[in-house]
Amino acid sequence: MAELFDLASRLTCGCSVSGFEHGQEEALRYIRDKYFDEMRREPAGSYVFVRHAKKPGYPRIMFDAHMDEVGMMVTQILDGGFLRITSIGGLDTRILPAADVTIYGKETLYGVIVSTPPHLQSGDAMSLPKVDDLMIDTGLSKEKAEELIPVGTPVSYRFKLTKLKNNCICGKGFDDKICAVAGIAAIEQLINDGYEGELILLLSTKEEISRAVVAAVYELQPDYAIVSDVCCAWVPECDKDAKRKTTVGDGPEISLSAITDVRFTKRFIEFAKKNGYRHTVCVEATSTGTNANDIPLVGLGVPTLLVSIPLKNMHTYSEVVSLDDVADTAALVTGFIKELGGEHNG
Repeated sequence: MAELFDLASRLTCGCSVSGFEHGQEEALRYIRDKYFDEMRREPAGSYVFVRHAKKPGYPRIMFDAHMDEVGMMVTQILDGGFLRITSIGGLDTRILPAADVTIYGKETLYGVIVSTPPHLQSGDAMSLPKVDDLMIDTGLSKEKAEELIPVGTPVSYRFKLTKLKNNCICGKGFDDKICAVAGIAAIEQLINDGYEGELILLLSTKEEISRAVVAAVYELQPDYAIVSDVCCAWVPECDKDAKRKTTVGDGPEISLSAITDVRFTKRFIEFAKKNGYRHTVCVEATSTGTNANDIPLVGLGVPTLLVSIPLKNMHTYSEVVSLDDVADTAALVTGFIKELGGEHNG
């Protein structure tokens, strides 16, 4: 688990707000040097990692996890060094007041989103503010803020990675970099097990705001795509939602959807059952809300399945996942890729 925690820390500590994923390039170079033969950045911004085939005849299998996270962008600098912001992706405004943030200007700066004390509130104190009405307190003068923080500067939740009980961890940006951790762990295990086919890891960008993954997949043209994203795990307030039964610690969730490849997915489910991998199955009939909606339609079509890691508190600075679920996802993907490769190269 220590290696999974280290990878989670490396991938979530920096800025990867949608459109600004290049802030993670130090971590990406570490991943390239340790696990892959090649890394390249696609014109639309996605990062492709390749472990070259040692033997011909294997299918080209791509594992996709998006590397961007929700965040904010500076729109205006006000007197007293306060910053007006707007959202990039779906922010949960319930948790924004008084949140710690990191501002990626000409220097990396810390700030806190303004929170009006209840003593000073008027009108409907229970109404939620709009993101565009919120401000960040930087502690700077307006002049210094204008010098260091240009309009358009990205802002993310401040990094803090905490170990909880039962191999759970809490932090920001697990949507979806915790799935990148699972993909890297799977590829490392395949390499250690002597798998000789080509292995592709796509860390796609802008998933929270666009369909940028299509550009990278069009260039790669894989034979199969395994997409991994997070899914909303059960919490007590979900009792009324009969569809939401997966809990943190239950293993990965496999999506049954008409928009992905039904036969490919059912084969994945049967493999998991036959080999005793912990998992649950969720029906998402016509949309998964992930890159798995778009990848099947690229080029002449790509057989695609979606396997997700349960997560609590999505799009907040305190997302919670289980490293056991990460390890289970990696193990399941490893075994399935071995079977696909062996079938084509037998």
